[in-house]
Amino acid sequence: MIARQHPRSWRRFTLRGLVAVALGLAVALPGAASAASPADSHPTGARTAVPGTAAGQPAAEVPEAASHAPAPAPGLQPVALPGRSGSSYTVTLPTGDQVVLSRQASGTYLASAAPRSTSRMTFSVLGRTVDQAQVSALPDSATDFIQLHLIDARAFDVTWLAAHGDTGADAVIPLTVHYGGSGTAAALTARAGALAGATVVRADAGDGDVDLQVVAARAGAFWAALTGGTGRSATAHGTARPAFSGGITAAWPTGDRTPASLAPADAPSSTVTWTFTAAQGDAVYCPVFSWFQGIATATACPYYPVLIGLTGTAAGQTATPTGVTCLDTSPCNRYAVTFSVPNGVYDAQDMSVSVYRHGMEQLVDTVVPQVVVAGDSTVDTDLDTAAKLTVDTPQPAVDLEHYLTNSRATPGVYSGWEQPDSSGLDEAWAVPTAPVTIGDFHLSTFWLRGQAPVSGSIGGGSGTALQLYYPRYTDLDSPTFKRFSGTTTAQVVNVGYGTAADFAGVDVRGKLVLMRRASGIYQIQSDQLSAALQAGAAGVLVDPRDVDPTNLPVVPVEPDWWWTGGKPVQIPFATVTPDEAAALTALLARGPATVSVTDHGYSPYFYNLAFDREGRIPTALRYSVDGSRLARQSTTFHSSQPGSATQVESVLHPDDFFALLIPSVFAPAPSTVQEYYGPVSPDLVWDRITTLTTAAGVSGPDQALNVFDRPGSRTEDWFAAPESLGVPAVPDADYRTGVTLGQLYFCAFCRQGDTFYPTTFLTSGADPALVNNPYATYSFAPSAVHLYRDGVELPQQTEGTMPVYQLSDGPASYRLTVGAADLDSDWTFSSRRPTADALPEAFRCMGDYFGQSGPCDADPLIQLRYNAFVDAGNAVTADATHRIQITPYLGANPSLACAVTSFTVWTSTDGGGTWTQSAVSRSSSGVYTAEYRVPSLARTSGSVSVRVQAADAAGDSVTQTSYDAYPLTAG
Repeated sequence: MIARQHPRSWRRFTLRGLVAVALGLAVALPGAASAASPADSHPTGARTAVPGTAAGQPAAEVPEAASHAPAPAPGLQPVALPGRSGSSYTVTLPTGDQVVLSRQASGTYLASAAPRSTSRMTFSVLGRTVDQAQVSALPDSATDFIQLHLIDARAFDVTWLAAHGDTGADAVIPLTVHYGGSGTAAALTARAGALAGATVVRADAGDGDVDLQVVAARAGAFWAALTGGTGRSATAHGTARPAFSGGITAAWPTGDRTPASLAPADAPSSTVTWTFTAAQGDAVYCPVFSWFQGIATATACPYYPVLIGLTGTAAGQTATPTGVTCLDTSPCNRYAVTFSVPNGVYDAQDMSVSVYRHGMEQLVDTVVPQVVVAGDSTVDTDLDTAAKLTVDTPQPAVDLEHYLTNSRATPGVYSGWEQPDSSGLDEAWAVPTAPVTIGDFHLSTFWLRGQAPVSGSIGGGSGTALQLYYPRYTDLDSPTFKRFSGTTTAQVVNVGYGTAADFAGVDVRGKLVLMRRASGIYQIQSDQLSAALQAGAAGVLVDPRDVDPTNLPVVPVEPDWWWTGGKPVQIPFATVTPDEAAALTALLARGPATVSVTDHGYSPYFYNLAFDREGRIPTALRYSVDGSRLARQSTTFHSSQPGSATQVESVLHPDDFFALLIPSVFAPAPSTVQEYYGPVSPDLVWDRITTLTTAAGVSGPDQALNVFDRPGSRTEDWFAAPESLGVPAVPDADYRTGVTLGQLYFCAFCRQGDTFYPTTFLTSGADPALVNNPYATYSFAPSAVHLYRDGVELPQQTEGTMPVYQLSDGPASYRLTVGAADLDSDWTFSSRRPTADALPEAFRCMGDYFGQSGPCDADPLIQLRYNAFVDAGNAVTADATHRIQITPYLGANPSLACAVTSFTVWTSTDGGGTWTQSAVSRSSSGVYTAEYRVPSLARTSGSVSVRVQAADAAGDSVTQTSYDAYPLTAG
């Protein structure tokens, strides 16, 4: 199958995130932050408020309805799924792509693209409150159909789909399709019933509507049938306007179609004309643009220009263009987009205009954050004045990942959009704007920079530098892509398009081949790469140019199996730039040439940088950081088996409404990398989530929240053994000085009223603020949990799959036991009905989620946190003396050690067959250190087991045994 895809969509994606708004959707808020000003040329990251002026309008001309003082921002607002309590739900979109909704500790949900989804997605959020918020995932394979109103964007509302049967093994997607023309109900039923995976529920011959239930498991086949067999938009030069097959002219979620007009019918309208000028740039074919007006080529390609109402009758609504007109001859370098809207104040933005220079795509942020409409109005955007966003770092580094986010907040309305780039290649630009005078405007940028994954040169290692690019950084650590190994120096052979005829009579064994992508096809095809592999080539250099120069160039080129789901071809390849491809082609025409390709492996260092511009986009966007503005962190990813660590992170500000989690560090495990965070700022919280993948499976995700508010050095340990049952230390206590995140985690071993919840987390003593699985507490299998009072076992109840117990209404003593293959824990504790909430600030009670009410507190179970000082492989050496640090604490105050009257530690190196008591010392802070001796490896079972007994003056106690807690090595 040939995959055709608009290349811009390859950069527009998020692996995990919630960002408001994508595709110009508006998100309503109960309030907004105060207006803020631009920072200087080297911002600190802190947001400061100053006045500004309207874009193109003096302050006096702002309508009175928009001039009232904004209310304070409400802070971060997570998304809820009312009536849902599962740890995760998988929702299938009409395209067959899947979204996973994962529950956080707060009971709310985060959305992420499922690993097997072939489309890239942009996530959006709408809603006035948490309970009303809607999460949408817009796959790029459907973008063209959404823009042309063939399918309603609400068909990709994940929360709506989840509420209407689209979860679980038997999930269905309720869709309505509309047929043009006339026909009987029987005829419509037959036509619609022929769509793969669809069952007809109702057919109405009167209006031509047919209600369907699409089997989620067959949604991909349904989408292919609906779109004419390919399941993707046709975008090559000269192709027809996209259309659905079989006479279907529209589709929408059954019973939830977007109204034809969101503005009041009697609201007076004005015409807004937004002009774009780009005298500089290559002339290329812009598919969506040409479908509107038949323009052949242009120097700039619009994406989806919209106006978002900030005040007036259109507040919180999105206006799409009524027309697009070229204002000069071909190639079109000046065009006008018109809108018909009621008077008010608007946020004008295109998703990102593309300008091509030297065959490379340049993405330009074209937001105009304040447009006052009090009659027919004009807005002018000169793309040639755009400022390039650049970042300077102390060590040589390239962009591995970056994103730009515009957010706009006024009283009652929040809008925004994100422009991610996973290749790290797209150069980002922004057109300067005048300051806003109403509400708040932020241009936020995140940059992940590190060592280039691959480089090259013509003529050997000291020859002319050759720019080489792998596909998406986020997929380079995947078995679906084969990288070069070390340095490959070989002769290059031009094989054209890599057809059988191109390879006939050409010896490419052990050589590199220069191969051109097929015309109008934006991926390198499996059969092309297979031909090179079968011919014995050492690797492929992909020429990204199209034989038709007006077709959009593509850098980097991706393999088609990332889109079709086909079998990966195990040959390394990298893309060269269009200019260098032309130069290399000319060089090979004159005679043989040699190229060196070097794969640099994983980057040993990463810069995680976040910058903000406030109130406006300035004329200079060059960012620079040095050691005085960076926090250095030595990060170790522990693992007892070879694997890889994947980190995603978001940068949270005090007035952010939603957070976007983006791909970040990829590193082998075990390993230690250097990370630099900055510019240091007291009002930025870095939320980082890491997963560990080995042959044994996936561990995590583990989460950390940090504020990097001063330069300096620190260490961090992810997945360090042994993990233990317990509560995470309150993350970075200083975060409250700048940001209030509210309740982050469910309380562990807590009682609300007379209901006791025996749930907890997995934590690490090496880094107590790291918490395993931030989306849900650690819930034991009901059969492993037993609770006793006065020696009599209490009956167990369940909330969903979670065991719960009803306790005596008066004070009483209890014994709780938990048994598992690698852990036994036995607690005695006293409990009484709480009279007041006494939880740490970051925690909430589990009972809140199940409709419980009343005060909540953690019962006084002594919990234990272990730090065995293991190496990166999670092991200690045999035939040596070691120490293990153990901290007893209570869930009511997990950041501090608690006082105990007795404390005993035993270790075993034969799997628990025999135990040896350890010498124990206590620090002034209440932390215990036990020393133990390990015999030679041959005299052990290959691991260390640990048993601890502790008791306090109140009679509470714990006996905990961790079997095979961490491995041994020969040393």
